[in-house]
Amino acid sequence: MGRSYKRKYKRLPIKLDLSYVEADSTIKKSNTGSTVNVGSGGLYFETGADVFKPGSLLKVELSIPPTSGLLEFGGSMSGLGRILRIDTISGSCTGTEMPSARSGVALEFCQPLKLVM
Repeated sequence: MGRSYKRKYKRLPIKLDLSYVEADSTIKKSNTGSTVNVGSGGLYFETGADVFKPGSLLKVELSIPPTSGLLEFGGSMSGLGRILRIDTISGSCTGTEMPSARSGVALEFCQPLKLVM
């Protein structure tokens, strides 16, 4: 039997740089990560930070690379999303590096993303 698709909106497997900050936090330190997939209803991203709680709100900004005929000089999109799920992703040892745990974060948009020029 195949696995049923539960999402309301389809997601595209696309890797984009992303920065985010907790919307409710008084500390406005921005963190970074990269998307694994993006759709009109949400996204999934990976990051080295691990201080997330389901239900928290994040302000996110996605960096859009220049694309011929669409967005010649690149740009960014920003919006607000609610954390649905956090996954722990184990890193692997490479050379002298120690294994590092990363977080995978499922985010549902509270409003559509807006293009920032």
